[in-house]
Amino acid sequence: MKNFESSVTGVFKEAFIYFLNKSFDIRMGEYRRVLLMQLNVFLIITTLLIIKPIANSLFLSSFGYSYLPMAFILVAVLAIVISWFYSKILSTRSFGNIMVRTLIGSVVCLFIFGVLLRLNVLVQVVLLLFYVWVALFAVVSSSQFWILANIIFNPREAKRVFGFIGAGAIGGGIFGGYLTSIIARSLGSENLIFLSMLVLLPSIWITRRMWAERDSETKHFKQLKVKEDTIPENPYRLIRKSRHLTFMAGIIGVGVIVAKLVDYQFSAIASLAIPDPDKLTSFFGFWFSNFNLLSLFIQLFVTRRVVGVFGVGTSLLFLPGAIFLGAVLMLFFPVLGVAVFIKFSDASLKQSINKSATELLALPIPVEIKNKTKSFIDVFVDSAATGIGGLILIFLVNAFNLSTNWISLIIIGLLLLWGYFALQVRKEYLKSFKLKLSPKVAAEQSSRKKGTEESVIGGLVRQLDSANEKQLLYVIQKVREVPDERFYQGLKKLLDHPSALVRAEVIVNLRTYLNHNLSGKMNQLISDPDSQVRVNALEYLLTLAPGNRVEMLEAYLDHQDPEIRRSALLALARETRGNYELQNWFSFGKHLQKQIALLDEDTTAAEMDEQRQFVLQAIGLSSATAYFRYIEEAFASPRPEVVKLAVVAAGNAAHPQFIGRLVEALTQPAYSALAVQALANFGIQVFSFFQQMIEAEDIQVDVVRKLPMVAEKINSQKSISFLFYLLDYEDYLVHLESLKALTVIKQSFPNLHFDKRLVMSRIVEEAHLYQNSLIVLNSRFSNHQEEVAEPENITEARKSLINLLERRLDGSLERIFRLLELRYPPEDIFTAYKGIQSEKAEVRMNAVDFLDNLLETRLKKVLIPILETSVSHSMTEPIIGLFMEKEPDEFTCYKMLLEGVDVKVKLAVFYLLEQKADRSYLLLAEKHLEVRNPKVRFFALKAKNAMLSAN
Repeated sequence: MKNFESSVTGVFKEAFIYFLNKSFDIRMGEYRRVLLMQLNVFLIITTLLIIKPIANSLFLSSFGYSYLPMAFILVAVLAIVISWFYSKILSTRSFGNIMVRTLIGSVVCLFIFGVLLRLNVLVQVVLLLFYVWVALFAVVSSSQFWILANIIFNPREAKRVFGFIGAGAIGGGIFGGYLTSIIARSLGSENLIFLSMLVLLPSIWITRRMWAERDSETKHFKQLKVKEDTIPENPYRLIRKSRHLTFMAGIIGVGVIVAKLVDYQFSAIASLAIPDPDKLTSFFGFWFSNFNLLSLFIQLFVTRRVVGVFGVGTSLLFLPGAIFLGAVLMLFFPVLGVAVFIKFSDASLKQSINKSATELLALPIPVEIKNKTKSFIDVFVDSAATGIGGLILIFLVNAFNLSTNWISLIIIGLLLLWGYFALQVRKEYLKSFKLKLSPKVAAEQSSRKKGTEESVIGGLVRQLDSANEKQLLYVIQKVREVPDERFYQGLKKLLDHPSALVRAEVIVNLRTYLNHNLSGKMNQLISDPDSQVRVNALEYLLTLAPGNRVEMLEAYLDHQDPEIRRSALLALARETRGNYELQNWFSFGKHLQKQIALLDEDTTAAEMDEQRQFVLQAIGLSSATAYFRYIEEAFASPRPEVVKLAVVAAGNAAHPQFIGRLVEALTQPAYSALAVQALANFGIQVFSFFQQMIEAEDIQVDVVRKLPMVAEKINSQKSISFLFYLLDYEDYLVHLESLKALTVIKQSFPNLHFDKRLVMSRIVEEAHLYQNSLIVLNSRFSNHQEEVAEPENITEARKSLINLLERRLDGSLERIFRLLELRYPPEDIFTAYKGIQSEKAEVRMNAVDFLDNLLETRLKKVLIPILETSVSHSMTEPIIGLFMEKEPDEFTCYKMLLEGVDVKVKLAVFYLLEQKADRSYLLLAEKHLEVRNPKVRFFALKAKNAMLSAN
């Protein structure tokens, strides 16, 4: 019988755990903590919902609703005293000890109030104190509980379990409210106080137990404190110095004022409609329970989805939005039914969506600061706001004898302020996570933001006086993008700069200022010792010099100084590029032939190389096809320095006949960088050639890996299209290089557009590949050789595949983040990626939290579970259970891997299948006999033949 009972108990326990996991995402190792914390808050809120209707009904029956504002102010005054005392003892005693003592003190207070009211001792004084004490108990007990929850659960756990734990609070509200409404008339309001005392007692034991049993990870987080000398002693100073905490306090403060005004409306209309105290207690208990019943439904089935979909900031708008609707209705229909509706809106959302979102706001705040400020906000700000609400009611409502309609107008005004705070706090919430991930990056971004506040033009003008050559060149290029008359004088001064690079670049800029003529200065620069300066000066004169420019250029082409003759020919080559009619007009061919003839003269090797460089440069810049044979001859030279000249010349010519030559040069380290730039000079026409070569399989994979570096240098939408095309190429490194290039393009060419849907689909696809690898690595497939003895050749093939998958995981994660940089601010994604890679568990989890708030819903559903597995070194939940209902068999594992795009993984799979020679996998091999990649076809065929030849 005992065995049967224990078997039934075990089955029930497993079913219950399965239900918690699937319905509320509670994972292994969390069940006990979650359930005990849920029971704890259930008892606390049940106690509150027993005593709150009692305090409200007895106070209203004795004093009337007109005294409510005075009670609100008294609550605020006492809260200030309690907050000051609380902050003092918090620095000398542990939080767990303080919470336990608070609960014990609450039980004692309940007993004293129950006795005094039962004996009718100083009834009105006791009723006033009881009402105030209940209000303080509500904020203190709730605040302490959620601080404890923040300590016991790390940020990632809190995101998942706070909603379920919060359901315990709502459940307590339902149970306590209905219990009060049912037995208030028969037992009497005063006697219910003793019942509430008994309900609260078990919470003391649970709190002690949970504090004592904090796990090592939680203790680690508790110990991660900000140094004491960096934290001001006064919580108010901490809040004032932090925009995050300021807006957080603002939301809570305005929310409390609105709640008090709503409560006043509800209490005033209800007390006028129901004069009998016990009936009023029953009414309050009934409706408070109904409010909590709806709140429970929202908490269990809506909150996690709303917060997950809309994020913390947007979720904070749901409560003020619902109250706004109620306040508008109250303007036109100030009756009990509408009063119930507006209170219904307030109460049902406050303890569900709004409570979860508000508690999550505190996650990125350091533990030490959180302990000092959150209680201050929850107790002092809450109570001070209660006092402000009381003052509003006294000086605006009661003093002018305003109707409830006017209260609705005040509420609507406050809701606008609430909405502003909610929108602002989301920005600060993300900044706080970013600061925790990388204070240095956050500071740099803040500095950059301040820099953008000054005039862009003024800033660039000032930077033209910089003494740093590298910075000057960067500014000159930026100025070229936004030509403005204010830059002219600063650029003109730079014509005398000691750096030849600066002088050459400035001349290019000055060609755009058509209202200014610098021909005299350019004539001087033609004698400049630097070749590029001379060429740029001659180009300026060809474009802007007055008079007969043909005669001027011919004079320089026949100049007695050979350096000036060369510079003039290069300038002419640029100006007449591809225009053979203009080249004939200027006799370009005749002058070029003279220079070619000098190659046959008896000169030193150094002079010969210099002349060859000049000739090839002139041919390339002019793109004169009649002389391309000289470039082809240079490609065939055994001397690397000559081949380099050919690569540069071919890039300058940008003629299709050189693409094949340059593609070959990509794989040779000596020429690779030059070949990349040379191919980039071709512009978008090069992509069609690349795609033809890939489709015809007339290009090696090593060469394809270099093509993204070409695309990233071309400012065109076609570059993005080509790089996305390469993401379908079956090579791991081609994918990674393409994604790196896309990131470079986004930063270098902000004018280009990235298709949001295409990027999103690629991220989801990459995430599924990562997920499949995780599933395979954590399935029985990876441990098969340990369970069943296999031949050595199969074991080695399996190990090779597993090792390859493990190496690929890190690369796959990098590819995911590279894609995210195309959709979100790159600096944010880079910061998060570095956080994910951190050695510190706190930083890793903060990175996931940051992304959880940054990413949109579709991506979060796919990426967050993956990232959670990557940041946790010790998974308490089986990974497969996060992604699949059941563990895949070996056939499914192979199928999942073969559906990917990594050729090496496919080859490793087919090699293992070849060693296994099992006919049950024949279908997998046959499906890949017609694929495009020849290596995959070859390995699939070998695997098939091995299977067919097996007995």
